[in-house]
Parts: sequence; C-alpha cells; structure tokens
Amino acid sequence: MAGLVVSSALVACLCFTQFSLTRPERLSLDAFDALDSVELRMANSIPTHAFASFVGSSRKISVVYFYKRDLSHLGTALRHFDAAKREQKLRQTAQFAKVNCTKDPAIPHCSAKKSHHFVYIVSQGSVKDVVPISEITEADVLIGRILQVLLGKSLKRIKTEKKLIELQRRSAGHQDIIVSYQLDDKPFEHRVFLEFAMDYRKQYLFVVTTKEKLSRVLGGGRTPSMPTAWYLHCAEEKDGSKTCRRTAYRGLLRSDGLVNFLRAMKLPTVITFSDQDLTTCRTLGLHVIYVFTNTVKKSEATEVAAALGKSFRGTAAVMLTNLDKISKSRLRALDVNMTREVELPAVAIQSNGHGDIHFMGGFAPENLLWYLQTYVTYYEDLQVHKEHQRKKRRTDSDGEGDVVAIAVNKDRVNTIDTTHISTLTDKTFTTVVEEEHFVVVVFHLTWDVRSKAFMHSYSEASKMLADDAECNVTLAQVLCDDWTDVCKLNNITSYPTVRVFVGGTFLKDYKGMLDTVEFVHFVKLLQIEAPIKIKSLDDVAAFNTGTLSELLKDSSHTSVVGAFKSQDQEDFQVFQQAARDLHGYFVLGAVTDEKLAAEFCAQFEAEVPCVVVVKRNDEYQQQKVLREDTMDTEALINFVRVASLPVFPKLTVRNFPALYRRSKPFVILFGGSSSDLGAVGEIAASEQINAVFSWMDLNETFAVELLDFYATSTDIPALVLLDHSTGNICHYPHSGNFGMKEIQAWVQECNEVKTGKLLEDKWRPVFPAQGFLRRLDAVGNSAKQLEHPRLPSDEYEEDERMILAYRARNVEQKRNEVKQKKKELEQKDQKYHSEKQEKVGEEQKIVREEQIKNEENEKKKKNNEKKTKPNEKAEDMPRDEL
Repeated sequence: MAGLVVSSALVACLCFTQFSLTRPERLSLDAFDALDSVELRMANSIPTHAFASFVGSSRKISVVYFYKRDLSHLGTALRHFDAAKREQKLRQTAQFAKVNCTKDPAIPHCSAKKSHHFVYIVSQGSVKDVVPISEITEADVLIGRILQVLLGKSLKRIKTEKKLIELQRRSAGHQDIIVSYQLDDKPFEHRVFLEFAMDYRKQYLFVVTTKEKLSRVLGGGRTPSMPTAWYLHCAEEKDGSKTCRRTAYRGLLRSDGLVNFLRAMKLPTVITFSDQDLTTCRTLGLHVIYVFTNTVKKSEATEVAAALGKSFRGTAAVMLTNLDKISKSRLRALDVNMTREVELPAVAIQSNGHGDIHFMGGFAPENLLWYLQTYVTYYEDLQVHKEHQRKKRRTDSDGEGDVVAIAVNKDRVNTIDTTHISTLTDKTFTTVVEEEHFVVVVFHLTWDVRSKAFMHSYSEASKMLADDAECNVTLAQVLCDDWTDVCKLNNITSYPTVRVFVGGTFLKDYKGMLDTVEFVHFVKLLQIEAPIKIKSLDDVAAFNTGTLSELLKDSSHTSVVGAFKSQDQEDFQVFQQAARDLHGYFVLGAVTDEKLAAEFCAQFEAEVPCVVVVKRNDEYQQQKVLREDTMDTEALINFVRVASLPVFPKLTVRNFPALYRRSKPFVILFGGSSSDLGAVGEIAASEQINAVFSWMDLNETFAVELLDFYATSTDIPALVLLDHSTGNICHYPHSGNFGMKEIQAWVQECNEVKTGKLLEDKWRPVFPAQGFLRRLDAVGNSAKQLEHPRLPSDEYEEDERMILAYRARNVEQKRNEVKQKKKELEQKDQKYHSEKQEKVGEEQKIVREEQIKNEENEKKKKNNEKKTKPNEKAEDMPRDEL
C-alpha cells in the first residue's frame, strides 16, 4: 500500500513538471550522438516491482531517467549521467536508475508526457528537481543539481539584495555566512562550491546567487568576471545587524583554495612574528602586513595591529614585529628586506608574503586602513592586467594594430541611427544650408574608421539635441565618397570634418573631442550670443552659476566675465574678439557699465578692466583673475584656456591633451586618502611649484597600468613626477607626508637629478604604406606601359612581399630586444651572485683565518704542556728509576 502511495505521488509530480518545470531546450546536436547506441544501453536498472521502494528510499536520493525514444543530445547526456553515477562522493548519498519504457511499459511513470525529456531527482517519493536533457552538457551540471537537493535547507538561493540583508539580520551574532556568485556556463565551479558546502554545512550558512546586480553589491561595485565567494562575518556582529563585514575570496574557485580561505579565517587577528607563522601565511597565499615596532612603542603598535587584523582577516595576516627582539639580518634571511630606515612604529605590506615590502604613509589607523585596502585592490588589479598582457596579441587582424580600427570593426553589429540626421547631396546641400538658420554638417567617408567612430557619437548627439526644446539646430551629413564635388567645393581635406553654417554662411569648424557630450555642449553654446551682455550684479551671479539661460545649465562648468568702463574701450574690443574665437567652447559675459564694472572688479580686489574665470567644478581654486594692464586677443584666449582647467583634476584621457599643452612636468598622486588629496590640492592651488598636478584612482585599471609602467615597485600612496620633454621619472620618497616644503624640495631635486627615464619607443607605422600611386600607374596608358604591360596583380604581390618582409624584420627586432633584456638580466644576476659569492668568500676567509689562529694557539698550548709534563713525571718516579 505504501508503495502504491509513493507511485501515485510520483506520477502526479511527473505530470505536474511537464508544465511547471520544463525549460527551453537547446536545439544543438552532438556529433557523437550518432555513434551512441542509446537503445542498447537502455536496459532497466531495476525491476518493475522494486521501483516504488527504490524511489521511496529514505537513505538515498534517487536519480532516474525514463527512456521512450531518442532525442537530440541524448547520447551525450547519458554519458554524463553514467559519469555522475561513478562519482565517488555521491555513492553514499545517491542512487541512479535508467528505465526503458519501450521494453518495460508497465512502470506507470512512462505514461507521463515528455517524461523522457528530463532526468528526475527524487527524495522519499517526491520530485525535488528535474534537469532537462538539453542542459546536461557536462557531468558537473547533474552533480551540481544533485548536491543542491542533498544540501536542502543548508543552501539558500537568493536573487535580491533585500533577501541578502534579511539573511544577515537573522545570522547576526550566531552564524557566519559564505556566499558564492555563480555563472551558468561554469558548472565545475558550481560543483566545487557545493561539495565544499557539503563538508562544512553544519558550521556555516551557504548561499548561492547568479544575479549580476547582487554580485556588484557584494563586490563593492565591481562585477566579478569569474565565479567567486565572500565570507560574511555575521557571528561577530550584534543581534539584528543588517549587514556583516565581508572578506572576498581571491583566485579561481577550487577546493584547496576554499579550504585555505577558511584556514585563513581561523588565524589569530594579530600574529607575533615567527618563522613558522610566516611560512603558514605564505602557504595560504595571504598578503602579510608587518607592524614594525620597538619595545617602547609596542602598546601603540599592538592597538593598531588589532584594528588592521580585524579589517583584513582572511585577506592578509597582520604580524607584529618587534625589531628589538628580531634582527634585520634574520628578517633578510626570511625574505623580509627593509630597504630603508623608517620611524617606528611603521606599517608595510608584502604581496602574498613574497617580494618587496611596501611602506604605508603615516601611522594613523584610519589612513592606514584606506592605504592598505587601496594597495590590495591595486595589487589584485595589477595581476589581472599582467595576465591580460601575457595573453594579448601585438596586432589585431581586424585593425592591423590600430586601436580605433579594432574598436570600430568589433562594433559592426551596432548600426548608426540617422533618423535625426539629413543626408545631403550636390542638389540639396546649398538649399538646406541657405534655408535653415543653424546647420551643422559632418563631412565623412563611409570606409574611414575615425569617421565611423564619430558617427556613433554624432547619432547619439542628434537624439539628445532633438529632445531639447531650447535647441534649434539642423544636423546633416555629406558622404564624401559619394559626393566628392560637394566636399571639394567646401575644401574638405581631413575626415571627419564638422562644419557650422549660420544664415547660409560658414561660421567655424568643430575642433573639440569627437565625443557625444563635448559635441552637444559645443552646439548649445554656439546658440548663445558671444559675449553675453550682463546688466546687473544679479545677472553676474546667475551667469556664474549657469542659470542665466536654459542652454547654460549643463553645457559649461566655467564662466568668464570681463568688466569694462564702456563698449568703446579698446580692451573690450579685444575681449569681444576673444569671445568670438572661443564661441562654442567657453561662454563669456561682458559688463560695460562703468559703475557696475567697478563694483564687480572690487569683489576680486582688482581694478577695471578685469577678467575673471569662475570654475564651478574646481574645489581647490574657484576663480582666477587676469590683472594685466593691457590685453591682446591671443594672450586672453590662452589665459581663459589655462585658467579654466582645474588645478588638481583627476587625470583622464579626456583632459590629458589640455593639461599636456601647458608644457610643464606632471606631478601625479596615485591613490591617497581624502586628507592626502586635500593636502596636495592646496599645494597645487598655491601655484608655487611649476608643475601640472593631478591624481588617479587605483580602483581603475587604467591607473593601475600607468603606475605599473612608471614604477614597478612603489609605496601607496605614490607621488610621481613625469617630465615628457626630457623623459624623466621621479618618485616621491616620503609617502604619506605631503608638505609644501618637502614636495617643493623634491621637485627641485628631480629637475636637477635625472632618476629615471621613459621608454624610448620608435613610433613606426604598423605596416609599410601601400603603393597606391604605383598601382594607378600600373593601369595607366603611358607608352612605356603599352610596350611593357604589367598586371596590377604583380604590384599587389610585390606589396604583399614587402609586408611579409616588414613583419619578419619587426619580429626579428622584437626577438633581439627580448634577447638583449634577457642578457642584461642574466648579467645583473651574475653580478649579484658574484658579489654574493665574494662576500661569502670573504666571510669564509675570515672564519678560516680565525680557525687557523685557534689551531695554532691550541698547538702552542699543547707544546707547552708537553714540555712541563716530563718534569712532573720525573718527580713522581722512584729514585732507582731516576
């Protein structure tokens, strides 16, 4: 009776899963399926009468497949089914069976529709999961699903941040949580994590998510590219806490890595330095944070070490190192090289416990925490970058090494939307330009990669401008490969060229970045008069805050105000011409009332005439005043361009050209806390040092790559001086101490002493130029060619030979460079080893000399003893023997 109940329940479940659990099947056909005799391998694993007790087992879960007819991918799926059956870890917990419904249709479950499309995972008579045959591409897929059923309530699957917060709130003060982010196409990593969960399910709560958004929350804003895990320290939190401190797993998700990850969690928060503990940390692949101290300052160092140990638990081991009790020579023997003298207490980090140690600036706990976190992130990103560099090819077949071509050719799928762009011809060009008040035309070539790249931005800009009610502009394009006469009449010599026409006449060409936002700002600012007339102090305030006109709101972060006695003043004429030249790039306003001009200039302690640049996006220097008695147009334009730049900006690809044009050395701060940024920003704002100051965020890959290029080994935060004119690179030696006097002296020293050199790359074209003119001659009709005709294909073959020869020369040159570098490294190693051997030899010589001296002393001593002993013997001997 019990067996009948179980059978009925299973039939019901099978029928139900036909509708509720079916997933879309992949229509792929394995090439080896045809070789598989599925029918021959489908003998019943169990007799009909024993089936009910089999699926109703209380000791094991049952994995069953019902065969009716062959399906695409079935042969491959059954091979993986058999592989899962042979898995050692499942032998005690799972049993497998295949039922051939064509030979034994008596089993009632064979009557369920589409039951042969799935593998059923059954526990005590009820279906816990169904796996579509089309999804069993590996044995790990099926094993993972079986392990999920075995884990039951010990494993939570979540999709939202709200659910994650709820789990943390329930576990706070009681149990730690281990969360894993999984990808559908990585079944092996999923299986590894679930096997790990099976071993430790009684100690921790395990959670799995496949949601990218949730992985960004756990990863601090970053989306992991591979399956990974996080350890949530909920047991140490107070009851009811909504969030728990978390530690990220590093590296590929593997069994030994996860076990070491847990071992790292169980290490003491602070470890007193010892050889054994250092070896343990290195074995676990942990970063090692050394807190160097002496006996006097041990209590202060211990307090800081405890705070750091709690924050970096599982990621880095914190080792309290008392230099009064351990010598530097012993540290060197353990590969802990203190390359410079530091004020104690001090903190340094060693990546994975090996290599150079990097000191952190200062000893304030809050700054130290930030510096160390920045360095760990920097190091991890650097390893990823180096791995990519190792795999990266020098050239790309799509773009022949041209990065713009590569990007454009990879983006062939995305078509350009020209809904809001008019395409002009030789017949419509003049009509549109003359009839429309404000027209912007891009002249481009359809096959040119830079034209293609800009057309994407031009298309996006057309949508943004069409949606702006305040903006009245007509955007158009001319395809110069189709309408060469139109482009020739407009003297177009480079592509793409963006030209502006107002009222039927040419106004100016766009010279800014080929970027959507920059171009939209340019078009909006062109529709504002230049300069804007300002009639009151209220207008000045509105102008400087960008609220005087709707077009000013998001178009410019900089305002330029000129104050003059009247419009007849010569300085005003200069200002007016500068406003026209800068029209579209900067917005300029003019005060021409003498009384108002005096009031305005007095606010900045200047006399009339004055020009003030107001920067709304610069927290270190909000305004800059031109105090020259006489003005000329060129000098005024240069002043506006330089003064509008932030004095301490974040260095980006967008602002680098403008900063580079200042022709000054760059001083770049990599990393750094808010206090570091503030200190260097104030120095930059004082303008007492002749350099361009900027900063970069080490959480960004570009900054990581750049710092690695400038300095392979450096402390964090790092201050680097780079002079592009001389190629000089200089590193600031006082990391964390950013004082005016120290930086000023350092910059002066860097300019006098050349400490490093940028690589001298030879910027050659990737391939030799094609012989286009020669090809044209080859198909011409000159008398010489008529006498000795030569096919164009011959020229192409010659070009191909040139290209191959060029490539061969490049490869040979690169090999020679690699050999030279290898030779230099070998020479350095030989020099190092020879010096080391000489040093060891000298030490051995000293030891040998001491041994010889000792031996000679011993001999002398023995000789003296021998001389005295016969006399003693003579005294003891009987008289007759004497």
